[in-house]
Amino acid sequence: MIDAPLSRSLRVRGYREGIRDAGRTFRLAAGADVRAALKRAALAAIPKQEGWTLRVFTVERTAEGERVAAVLDRLARREMGNPGFAGALAATLDGSVAVLAVAARDARVVERVRIGLGMAAR
Repeated sequence: MIDAPLSRSLRVRGYREGIRDAGRTFRLAAGADVRAALKRAALAAIPKQEGWTLRVFTVERTAEGERVAAVLDRLARREMGNPGFAGALAATLDGSVAVLAVAARDARVVERVRIGLGMAAR
């Protein structure tokens, strides 16, 4: 097995009634676009519901030690349990980039996540 650097390895977690971890690590090929792969992974983990609002948030670490995935995880946990909500978080193992895909029956739920992210960035 070839070991990929942590920045080219990712994990995926889903949020609905509870948290569901994909249970494995995905390693990307050397030429793969990391951000695009994270977005595809997060979107693949979200159930497609007609009429629901969908938004994808991508956050990149700007300084060593920032925990961008933890911020997105907290936002998703705050909304999970709502039957009209689905979320999925995909993040690199080194924590440099994370993507949260959020879908909700009510667009106000998605807006709450967006506002929460804005407040966390301050």
